[in-house]
Parts: sequence; structure tokens; C-alpha cells
Amino acid sequence: MEYPVKTDGIFVSKTIFEENSEQTVDADFGLPDYCPDIQKILKCQIEPHIESKNIIGDRIEIEGTSVVRIIYIDAIKTSVRCTEQSYPFSISSNLKDTPQFAVIQTDIKVNYLNCRALSPRRLNIHGAFNVLIKVIDKSEVRTCTHIQSDDIQQKKQNIDYSYLEGLSQQQFSVTETLETGQNHPAIQAVIRSDIRAVCSECKPITNKIMYKGDLLVKVMYLSDLDSGKVETMEYTIPFSQVIDLNGVSENSECAVRTEIMNYSVTLRSEIGFDDPLPVLSAKLCVTAFSFEKRDTVIITDCYSTKYFIEPEYSSQTLPRLVANIKETIVDKAAVDFTDVSISKVIDVWVEKGNVICSQSDGKTALNGKYNVCILAVDSENNVVYTERTMEYTHPLQNVPEVSKLSCHVSPECISVGFRFCSEKRIEVRTEMLVTGEIYDVCTTTAVSSVKADEEKKRRRDDCSSLILYFATEGEDVWNIARDYCTSVTQVRQENDLTEDILTADRMIMIPV
Repeated sequence: MEYPVKTDGIFVSKTIFEENSEQTVDADFGLPDYCPDIQKILKCQIEPHIESKNIIGDRIEIEGTSVVRIIYIDAIKTSVRCTEQSYPFSISSNLKDTPQFAVIQTDIKVNYLNCRALSPRRLNIHGAFNVLIKVIDKSEVRTCTHIQSDDIQQKKQNIDYSYLEGLSQQQFSVTETLETGQNHPAIQAVIRSDIRAVCSECKPITNKIMYKGDLLVKVMYLSDLDSGKVETMEYTIPFSQVIDLNGVSENSECAVRTEIMNYSVTLRSEIGFDDPLPVLSAKLCVTAFSFEKRDTVIITDCYSTKYFIEPEYSSQTLPRLVANIKETIVDKAAVDFTDVSISKVIDVWVEKGNVICSQSDGKTALNGKYNVCILAVDSENNVVYTERTMEYTHPLQNVPEVSKLSCHVSPECISVGFRFCSEKRIEVRTEMLVTGEIYDVCTTTAVSSVKADEEKKRRRDDCSSLILYFATEGEDVWNIARDYCTSVTQVRQENDLTEDILTADRMIMIPV
């Protein structure tokens, strides 16, 4: 005999696919004709970009390019130069089923890069990077909330959780001409650029999210090809986008994640302008989740007062969004130069590193790393480059203590400054904006179905009687009632009990 049960449908986000795909770059890198010969390599890096990512049926298709960038000192003017080449890559994988609402999240980490000069114009490049791919879908979890039978005793647990209303992902492009302004000379050649995306407003309305943000762009460039003079400029470019998200309403809790898939700053000549104009092209991907606060009942244990039963159990994992994080971290670090003496700093920038979130003694903190990159001039007027890995710990505010922590946080550098302490030391001040979500994840074993063998009855006296039981502090009333095959409610009523766990040694009268 199988007992009828009542169930509740709960929608949560579920990772249905996860893969770490290693991509290699092996290239014979030759300088273009317009680039002067290399005297000294300052920095060689791989910067992978995702051009597109799509789910077609049950197949994942990702296209990208890995940009190999060489910042060097040229052999003619001994000035800073940059050259780069792009190498395409593609990733294809199969899913078990065709998802309905799935989104793709990617995270790229460079493993290593070897750069060897074969001549002043040829380099041998060998490197690798990993693309972590996660496919997240909207998944329904059925939970047993009640077993419909008078002889079944049920141990229930109330759980608060975040019901996933909607899940959506949208890609869009931002193109902007960057004006140099009156106080800066025109750009003759771009050495390097970087870009950060910062959310300024996220407003849910019916089935849509009004999303606004800023792109923080920094460009290091040559203002004079003859003298090799290096300049920097920073821009703040606002953008807005309407994200379609079915199920979201004005009262929803939202989590929005922004990924810069690829970007470039290129020079474009236009009629009427003596100098080429820098143009920013960026492709962004916004992933949006909307939640509603709900609660449900889960049956964690059961027994019958009539029959020997065979419950089936399943693992239930229900997340609860407890905090949306948006905090500023200011970190100061000293960079020492042991081999050279610095006379001038050309530029300082920060490359994003790893970050983890942990909770100890009820306090939540971020522990992260980032790279500080410094381009400077030494006392002999030579351009030098160095980078250091910095570590930081930052306590997060207004995050409640949770039973099991799960988080998705992302720090973005929004400004970098420096102070010249001496010819051997520079103090770097980094300001990072940390955004993301903190979840409390409830994982428990719950009853999913119950069967009984009607021929195997539990022995009980026909007449009602009482058994005296000497209970000890810390015993669970549920366990006592189950051991004697009686009703939990009757044990409570007979002994005027209100607590689930006994707080002192005492005698219990058990009706059987």
C-alpha cells in the first residue's frame, strides 16, 4: 500500500552542466610592418574574449578570440609600443536535455604564458587558459508537505526560501566615440585599455528590469609617435538596457550579473578631423534572476502506528537570498623596487584576481587577490615594468549569519591612485566595488514517498495503557514517541509538553 501525499512545487536555479575547457595558444607572432623592432619586452599577456555564447537545442556553442598583446620598448625611439594579434577559439558541448530557460555563465582564467623572442620581429608564443562553463536552468523541485493518513506520524520542518520567478540572459553592444578633451593631446596609438562595468540602478517592473550602469574606461596611449610621449585618459560612459524577465514584478528581489564579453578601443579616421578618433566597442552580457520570498513545509521523518513502513527519502536543497552586496573596498599596498630607482611613474593599473567569500563566528568576509601593474621610468631614463600580487581581507556589512553560505560576488576596480614615497617605493591605493549576492542554502533529507506492508502490523495492546519512561535532558520527544509506536501529540498532551527537546531529566508517561 502506498500512502497518498500532498506535494508543493518549488522553482529554484540549478546548474545542469559544468565543464572546464582548456584552450591553448601556440603562435609564431610576427610584428606588422608598421611596428618598429623590439628592443625589450615589458609585458606579454593573453586576454581571452567571448564573442558569442548560445544554447541551440541541446548544444552549447561558444565562440571567442584570445588576444595576445605585447607591450615593448622599440629599438628606434626606445619608447613604449604595443602590438597585438587575435586567435579564434570555439567550444561545443552537448547537454543531456533541451533546457527551457537556461543561461550560460563563463569565467576565464589564464594558466600560463611563455613568450620567447626569435628575432627583433618574431616571437614564439605558448600559453593556455581555462574557460569554466556553467549552464543554469530553472528547475522544479517537488516536496512532500503532508502524508494523508491518520496512522502516519510526521515530523515537519518549516523552511524559508527564495522562489525563482524568472531567469533571463541578454547580450547587447555599446559603441562610443571617446573625446580627448582640451586638456589632453590627441591619441596617435593605443598602448593598452581596460574597461569595467558598474551597475548604478536595477529597477524591476512587470516582466522587465530597467537596468542602468556605467562603463569605466581607461586608455594609455602615445600622443606623439616621434617623442614616444605616453598619456592616459579615463572615461565614464553611461548605458541603459531593458531586460526581459518573465515573472518579475515590482516587489521581486533581483540579482543581476554583468559580464563584459569583449571590448576594443580602436582609432578611426573621419573627414574633418586631423587626428584619428578613438572608438570604444564593447559587448555586454546581463544575467538576471528574480525571486519571491516564500516558505514551505518539508517532512523529514515519519512512522506509522499501525504498520511497518518503508519511506523513501530524497535530498532537498533550497536557497534563500539573504543579502545583495554593493560595498566599496579601499586597499593600500606598498610596492618596493630593489633593482632600480624610480624617477617617474607613467601609469598604474590593476588586473582582477581571485576572490572567495567565507563566514566565521557569524561574520562574513571577502578574501581576495589582485595584481598591481606599474609602468615607470628609472633614474637612467629607461622604461621599466613590474607587477605585484596583493592580498586583502574585507568584512562585509549587514550580512546575517547563515547555516550554509553560498555566494556570487565580483570585485571591480573603479579607481587606482599612487603616492611617490621614494625612488624605491610607491604606495598604491586601489578602490574596488564589490557586488553580488549572499545565499543561505538549506540542504536536508526529506520524505518523498511512503509504502506500507499491510500484512506486517505493529503489535499494540487493544486497550489503552500508560508506560512510565525516565527521560534525560536533551532527548527528542519525537524519538520517544516513535520508539513506543505512539502519537507525538498524545505524548505532549499527557505530559503538558511544549518543547521538542527536553530541557531537564524527568519522568514521561507514554500512552500506548
